[in-house]
Amino acid sequence: MRAELERLASSLALAWEAGTRIDEPTGLNRPQSRNEAYWVQDRMAELLGTGVGGWKIGAALRAVQIAEGHDGPIPGRIMRDRIFVGAAELPHALYAGYNAELEYAFRLKHALPARGTPYSRDEVASAVNLAPGIEVAGSRIDIRSTDAKTLLAIADNGSGGAFIFGEDVADWQTLDLNGLSIEAGMPGAPVDLYRGSQRGDVVTVLAEMIDGLLRRGVALSAGDYLSTGSLCVPLQLRRGQPFDARFGGICQLRVTLV
Repeated sequence: MRAELERLASSLALAWEAGTRIDEPTGLNRPQSRNEAYWVQDRMAELLGTGVGGWKIGAALRAVQIAEGHDGPIPGRIMRDRIFVGAAELPHALYAGYNAELEYAFRLKHALPARGTPYSRDEVASAVNLAPGIEVAGSRIDIRSTDAKTLLAIADNGSGGAFIFGEDVADWQTLDLNGLSIEAGMPGAPVDLYRGSQRGDVVTVLAEMIDGLLRRGVALSAGDYLSTGSLCVPLQLRRGQPFDARFGGICQLRVTLV
């Protein structure tokens, strides 16, 4: 791969570890295709060496892509050392300017090997437990160009940061996920939930996400988390103010920048 992309991956890995941002790369210093963007993300993860605990998808639905100015879905890794369960206090210096997003995530009960045909919706549903979460998301790149927004977001690990998950829910298929009561936000700042076409069928999104990962040669193992995209307009976190989320009677989650 081009030396410019190796330098970009190295810069992103350093920014990830330090909580800093880099200037937007231009010309051949930035990815020219999705394959190049995936390569930068893969190389960034290799340089970090912290291990992968799952995968996330952003802008999975066309309505969200239009709203956020992307030309397709944005996958990223969930790094193992940035997974928390129930609650987390995160250093403000590392996550300043990051947003909180509510997500329906799932956890694989067993590995899903690659095969010639995609897994069906029912097969996927039977292979996972529900694990609702909060994503703490932010960019390590000061992105200004709309024409490069999607590729740079992919290169930058899908703009992923940390995740706070609830405990696994095994009997989740009895729930109406689109109708579940969700409340979240910081004091005086509730989140604005997506509705209707901006939500879609979360299990269909999950099945399409799994198919895309397997086609890229990603190995999906038991215990991996798979997060299916934001349920709300991102809300910027403020130092010292807890962000609380309640997913019906399933779980309560909290994240605070300290």
